[in-house]
Amino acid sequence: MDNTTEVVIGGEIITLRSAEEPMYMQKLARYVDQKMTELRKKSVSAAIDDKARTVIYALNIADDYIKTNEKLTRLEAVHKRFVVDNGNLQKENGILSASVKALEAELSRTRAEKDELLKTLEKETKPDRRETKPISGTEPGTDLTSTTSKIARKVAAK
Repeated sequence: MDNTTEVVIGGEIITLRSAEEPMYMQKLARYVDQKMTELRKKSVSAAIDDKARTVIYALNIADDYIKTNEKLTRLEAVHKRFVVDNGNLQKENGILSASVKALEAELSRTRAEKDELLKTLEKETKPDRRETKPISGTEPGTDLTSTTSKIARKVAAK
């Protein structure tokens, strides 16, 4: 389906026919008109003929196009590197997440082992109240000084 639209380029009304939408053709025409105005202001000599002027306009537009394509190529390369880097980082993240889970499990086992060891240590070092006998002379009502003296003499005698 061909679309027809009128555009203004270089002060002239031009009728365009294209498969493109009229709004897009208007946008293209505005770009070409702006480029021509810009180049006229940069003193494209009035002494050159229309054909040479048209070639200069076309060269400038082609320059914009090629530079834009080169920039696009560079940006696509950067994007590709980012995609690859992102994939690598996701793999690394998966590996690190697995390592963290393994370390958390090991920490949990170690804590449980420590708790068991502490319970065992408490049982082994806790005095058994049933088997404790008072030291001779330490019964209630006994003078502590004389008891200490008796213990000291017994130790010295041995």
